[in-house]
Amino acid sequence: MYLPRIKTDAFSLELKGVAIGATIVFVLGLIDDFKSVPAKLKLFVQMIAVAIMIHYDVVAHFLPNVWWGELFENLITFMWMLGITNSMNFFDGLDGLATGLTIICSAFLGILAIKTMQPYLVLLSVALAGSCLGFLPYNLRYKKPAVIFLGDAGSTFMGFMLAGMILMGGWGGEDPIKAYAMPMLIMGIFIFDMVYTTVSGIASKKVINLNEWLEFTGKDHLHHRLTSLGLSAKQTVFLFTFLLHHWV
Repeated sequence: MYLPRIKTDAFSLELKGVAIGATIVFVLGLIDDFKSVPAKLKLFVQMIAVAIMIHYDVVAHFLPNVWWGELFENLITFMWMLGITNSMNFFDGLDGLATGLTIICSAFLGILAIKTMQPYLVLLSVALAGSCLGFLPYNLRYKKPAVIFLGDAGSTFMGFMLAGMILMGGWGGEDPIKAYAMPMLIMGIFIFDMVYTTVSGIASKKVINLNEWLEFTGKDHLHHRLTSLGLSAKQTVFLFTFLLHHWV
């Protein structure tokens, strides 16, 4: 079987950018787990992490190679990374939910990477899914409470890594917008939840300025609504993993 030549140098630089950014996000989350960090400061540090990643050319490339194209690509990259990173953090509201979704997303990204002949992304996907699989039995236990938790450190790290891996990938096809369609579909639940809660917060006037949006921690997320309908925490987790599996 013929495998295309891999530009290992370019990949190493991109991985370096994502790894540095993810480490910054992890350390920030770890500090926040022990001592609450103001929302504005968290956003500022997360933006620094994304800026470092962009410096290593991990960007959503799909616009013309002109100044305004690069500007909008960078803006969209910031929105994408910050949105998915914090959405994953919001999904860590139930035992096993964020971990289970990360396993499924990583697995499908790995399959997509195999089909597009990107072995380095296959390895990253397997590593992320494998680490989550090792963690899951201690975070989602049958008729017993969890013994360990992700915290902000774990959930934001996983979200940053998943979002960064999608931007690192070359998903094939002449049309870059169509090429991003499948990885975006894999992350569809996180995208929908972030957009829905933001629009819902603005419409209900719970969020009327940037500061309130940054600090908004309402019960409008999808898993909150399912538990309010009568599902147990574990039923909600299994329903989400089932939906994501059949969605993709």
